[in-house]
Amino acid sequence: MEIQIIKDKTNPLLNRREISVAVKSKTTATRMELKNKLAAMLNSKPELIVVEHLGTIYGKQEMVGTASLYQTEERLKQLAHKHLIARDAPKVVEGQEQAPPAEPEAK
Repeated sequence: MEIQIIKDKTNPLLNRREISVAVKSKTTATRMELKNKLAAMLNSKPELIVVEHLGTIYGKQEMVGTASLYQTEERLKQLAHKHLIARDAPKVVEGQEQAPPAEPEAK
C-alpha cells in the first residue's frame, strides 16, 4: 500500500490537521491499515486519527480520502462524529473477551 498526502492543512481553531490522501493498493485497504500507516508517516498515535471519507475510483487501483489528526483525545471526542469514531474502531473477533457495557446511572 502506497500513501500519498495530497493536502495537509493545519486548523488551529479546531486543534487538528486536515489531511487529504491518495492510496494506491492492489486490494482495497481497510480504515485501520490507513490509520496505522498515516500515524507512522505523521509521527502520531492511530487513536488520534479519524478517517472521515474513503472512496475508490472506478477503473483504478486507487482510493482517495480525507482524515483528521487531532492534537488530543479530548478534542477528538468533542469534535468528531460518533459514527466515524465507531467506524474506525477495531473490530471485536468472536472468542475474545469484551469489556461489559457500562450500566446507565440512576437519576
